[in-house]
This record gives sequence, C-alpha cells and structure tokens, in this order.
Amino acid sequence: MTGLRKRAEDEMDDDPVLGRLLKDIAKDKARLNELTDLDTNLELSRKIDESLMNGLNRGRGRTNRDRRRRISLQIGAAAIVMFFMLTAFVRISPAFAAFMKEIPGFGGFVELISFDRSLITALHNEYMQIVNKSDERNGFKFTVNGVIADSQRVVLLYTAEGPGINEEDSTFLPYELKDENGKNISAVMSSSHYYREVENKNAGVQDYLDITMSPGVPVPQEIRFRLQVGSEWLEVHVPVDHAKFEGMREEIVLNESIEIANQKILIQKAVITPLQVSITFVGDKENEKRLNDFIGLELVDDRGRSYTTNMGMGDLDTELTRHFQSSYFEKPKSLTLKAEGLMLSERNVKIVIDTEKEQMLASPDSRLRLVDVIKKDQDIDLIFELNQQDDPDDSMRGISLFANDGVVRDASGTSYMISSGDSTGENFASYRSSEPLGTYYYHIPNADYEQPLTFDVNQYLGHVLQDISVKIK
Repeated sequence: MTGLRKRAEDEMDDDPVLGRLLKDIAKDKARLNELTDLDTNLELSRKIDESLMNGLNRGRGRTNRDRRRRISLQIGAAAIVMFFMLTAFVRISPAFAAFMKEIPGFGGFVELISFDRSLITALHNEYMQIVNKSDERNGFKFTVNGVIADSQRVVLLYTAEGPGINEEDSTFLPYELKDENGKNISAVMSSSHYYREVENKNAGVQDYLDITMSPGVPVPQEIRFRLQVGSEWLEVHVPVDHAKFEGMREEIVLNESIEIANQKILIQKAVITPLQVSITFVGDKENEKRLNDFIGLELVDDRGRSYTTNMGMGDLDTELTRHFQSSYFEKPKSLTLKAEGLMLSERNVKIVIDTEKEQMLASPDSRLRLVDVIKKDQDIDLIFELNQQDDPDDSMRGISLFANDGVVRDASGTSYMISSGDSTGENFASYRSSEPLGTYYYHIPNADYEQPLTFDVNQYLGHVLQDISVKIK
C-alpha cells in the first residue's frame, strides 16, 4: 500500500481534478469496507488496491497532447475503481459502470442499506437494476436511481433535490405508489431516515423505499412512484424487469408440526429468493393459549451464520409469514430454523374503562395502566402504559392490546369500533430506552356511551422458554 499511496500522491500533484477524486476514493475505502464487512473483505481489499494501481497506470500512459481526453479517461478509470470499492463486485458490466459515474450517490445508498445483509450480498453479486429516471419541476427534482428486486420484495433507491431539501430538514417525504394499472400496491412499505446536520441546506436527500408484497401478490411490472419534494408532487414510472429474477426462487414444502407448552404450530413452507427467506407458520385452532410471537427467532446455516427477522405479515395465532435475511447468494449446505421460546397469553381477557370518570375498572394485572383519556369533538383518545420488564428479548417488542378495527361494547351491549393510534394518526406506540415501558395509543368514537366500556384484549404479556430447532434444508 505504501507504493500505491506514493503513486496516488504523484498523480494528485500532476492533476488536481483527479487528485480530489482519488482523495475521495481513499476516504471512502475504509468506511465502505466496514459497511460491506462480509466473508470476502480481504479479497475485496486486494481487488480494490489492484484496480486503483491499474487505473493510475492507465492514466499515466496518456499524453499531454490531448489533456482533456486524458482527464476524462482517468476519471472514468477512477469511477471503475470506486465501483469495485463500493460494491465488492469482481467483474464490471457496462450497465454498472454507467451507474457508478454518479460516484457520491452510490456510496450514500450503500450506507443506507448497510444494516441489511440481504441487500449488501445482492450488491456483491451485481444484483441491481439501473433506472436513473427523473421528474423535475420549479427547481425540485426527483430521481429513482436503481431497483433491487425479486419476486417478493422491491427496494427503490432514490434522490430528492431542490431548495431546502436536505437530510437535516427533510427526514420524511410523503409518497404514493401505484402499479402499472394505476391501482394501489398491496404491500408493507418501510424505510429508515437518518437525521444529520448539514451545512448545505440544498444538499438533497438520498433514501430508499423497501416494499414487501403481500402473500400471493406479484411484484408489479411497473411502479408509479410519486414523491412530494418541497411544494411539488413529482412522479417517476419505474420499470421492474422480471427477467432479472426469473427462476431465482426456491420453495420448500415442510408441513412439520412443533409443540411448545402444549401449543401446536405447523411450519408450512419456506420460500428462498435473493432478497429474503419467507417461512409460513400456522397456529392450531385448538390451542388453549393465544400465540403472539417467537422469542429469538433466526435461521442458522452450516457455517454458523445467522439470518435474522424483523418483519412479518399475519398473526401467529392463525397464520403468519416471517421474512428473514436471505441466504440465497451465500448458498449454504444447510439451513436450520431456531428459536428460544414463545410469547403467548391467555384468551378471553378484558379491560373495563369508565371514560366519564377516566378510570380503568378492570385489567389483566397491575402492569397495565390507563395514562390518559382525551375527549375531542369526534373521538376519544385512550393512552395506555405497559410495563414490559419480563420481555425475554433484549429489546421490547410491540404488543397489539386490541385488534385493529375491533369493537368495544358499552353497558347496554352496543358495539363501537376501536382503532389503533390516536385520532390524529400521528401516535401509535412508543418505547422508552431508560426503562421497559411501552406506551400504546387507541381511539374510539366520542359517543353517548352507557358506562362502563368493555374492551376485548387481543395480545398481552406472557412467555415460555423452550429451545426450538427445525431443519429447513
């Protein structure tokens, strides 16, 4: 590396433009090595160094007769070097080389998704579709840079630019998604937004949108992505090339039953795709307890690598599909589902509240407290606090106290709807880092109730510890 650094310094002295570029590359190398810390890191580091040296050699071979062309070729070589550095790719395709001309952009996207092993390994394997389509109006610009997609999941990488658009002041930009027919997309959508202080208030925002399709719903051929950037709603039609992931799906029928504390669960099937492993669980209808969640659920391969899960669709008490980080590109010889136990609770538990006196008259136990009853013109907000100290996981999990769009009955037996979140739609649940307390928000209509009101509890605290191990493949 000493010789490489000396060569780089010589080039920087000769060419300030290339010098600045190479300084940026050197700075990002250590950061990106950390972000993409997989089993191939040592090989990646070697390839980066070789590519940088080759790029310098090619650059020095140009003559001064056509300096503009020389600078262009050197910058092109440096872009290819950055391509190696940011993505750990072994080969360069023309499409990805073109994408990497936006050098600062891709580094930011890698940082955004670095927590997701599935996405990082996908990039290591050149698994991405380039889009680079924009919509622009009145000084605001919206660009979809790339798509990482398989038959179940789509991740859109995008950039928003314009006056006042930056990572400090624009932590959330409203969006709308439609399919190629203009219909709403049935999926769970998420993202992570990082608050960062910035000097340039017009620096723009890089972000991603993670779309997991509902079970049985195919990925659209085209996604119509609308984003509010400043005062403008901008729209980009994003093509999704299904040929890129055709045949990249493995379904394993399991139909294996497990029993925990006399409660039965059927592990129905596993579906392995490039971006996730999906496992479907079905709770037995005869179970005495209500099944809420697994404890310490993970997939472990033959090399001891863990593939975690932080997302699911459905309800373990009936049918639940959990999505794990993908093992697709790792190609393990075996894959085992493991858990440490089960979160479960009693059925037919009720809470009784007098909303006039703002008192909770009956509850499952002292761990649940009614914090506030806020009466508004149309609604009544109910705020609960739950002590979750006995949760066996390191971090608290969310509890669905009441079924969303469930019912509450007054003393006359009249039923009313109860909805998750407060009446503003801004607060649903919050958790304190200093103590194991969860705060949960619900609202009901502000009606002429005959007091008191009775609420059917959906989920509550309770667990059993029992090691679970089931071979998936």
